[in-house]
Amino acid sequence: RDGRWEEYVAGSIAPRQLPSFCGDVLSLAVGPNGKVYCGSSDGLVRVWSTRDGQLLQTLEGHTDCVFSLAVAQDGTLYSASDDDTIRVWSGETGSHLRTLSGHTSSVFALAIGANGTVFSGSHDTTVRKWGGHDGTYFHILAGHTAAVYALAACCDKVYSGSEDTTIRVW
Repeated sequence: RDGRWEEYVAGSIAPRQLPSFCGDVLSLAVGPNGKVYCGSSDGLVRVWSTRDGQLLQTLEGHTDCVFSLAVAQDGTLYSASDDDTIRVWSGETGSHLRTLSGHTSSVFALAIGANGTVFSGSHDTTVRKWGGHDGTYFHILAGHTAAVYALAACCDKVYSGSEDTTIRVW
């Protein structure tokens, strides 16, 4: 629990260790822009260079733990939090673009589907579908009876996994 970034080099058993300055690491995502994103228990998202491991930026805005991160093909970053929101960030500048609100409890999971559609899963038992480019709320996918902790998107489908022990295909 010393907050280090450890990079294992091929053929080596000793990691290269870098300070991370993070709370508990709860989520990770790698972007197409040479950046790795770290969501943590302190409500911050930290941005690291995949080239040299240097901390590039700290994104502030969430008021609680960041449970999930997803990066769109264009580099746009989405972060989901215990504060019931999804924040949308520019992958290039790190600026906050918008906040997606609608869930009534913690948001645990994110997935990006076809055409940049964003899906979010929450403790409120729902999966929500959002327009990726402008954050327009499309609709609620209801059916789970407990928290939705996992999402995966492929082609025109999204898969949701829940504490109710089911996987649903939408």
